Amino acid sequence: MTSAKAALQGVIGRLLFRDATVTRVEDLGPHFRRLVLSGPALRGVTWTPGDKLQIFLPGIGTRAYTPLRWDAGTGETELLAYLHGEGPGSQWARTVKPGAAIQVFGPRGSLVVGGTPPAVVIGDETSLALARANGAPERTVLEVTDTGETRAALDALGLSGATLVARQSNEAHREVLVEAVANALQAHPGAPLVLSGRAAAIQGVRQGLKARGIGLASVKAKAYWAPGKVGLD
Repeated sequence: MTSAKAALQGVIGRLLFRDATVTRVEDLGPHFRRLVLSGPALRGVTWTPGDKLQIFLPGIGTRAYTPLRWDAGTGETELLAYLHGEGPGSQWARTVKPGAAIQVFGPRGSLVVGGTPPAVVIGDETSLALARANGAPERTVLEVTDTGETRAALDALGLSGATLVARQSNEAHREVLVEAVANALQAHPGAPLVLSGRAAAIQGVRQGLKARGIGLASVKAKAYWAPGKVGLD
């Protein structure tokens, strides 16, 4: 059944959304898919690394993605979908094929990265596109379920220098994650810190850094997901 929110977004979409076409789909592993979108409506667009783009799914609503890049001259952008669970967003990204017509809204501000100096980016599997937009793999720390699969996806994106921490049940990996973040901040003094991904991990890293007495000059955070919740970003 179409939700009231999705119906409203559909009406607004006819006025504000941009038309685009999925021109290429590439699997980077069992749970990662790279999607290339293009179209005249994507030309001349101002994009800041870290901005989000919302994909409209008829009858469902929008799902947000962070573009890896945006070519305003050719009207082309690139997304990375992490296929976790059976939600509408994952189902769409898992089954969409080249030639599919879609509507998008944005790009809009979310987490600004890629500045001078580049940020230290913390996150998880949902943060690979943000890390790619930041353009500094050696400043990336990710908690992940499958380190081998994630490493292969990172290599395909040119992010071979990222640090991966294996996720464990009951947050048993938290100290290891905080240690990795502290090391990244120490290696890149003065870099802004950008926290993304799982809500509980963001909170844990903040608490862990505070307990270590690590002061932070610039911190930005946005939870992309939390168990049992949708629409966080």
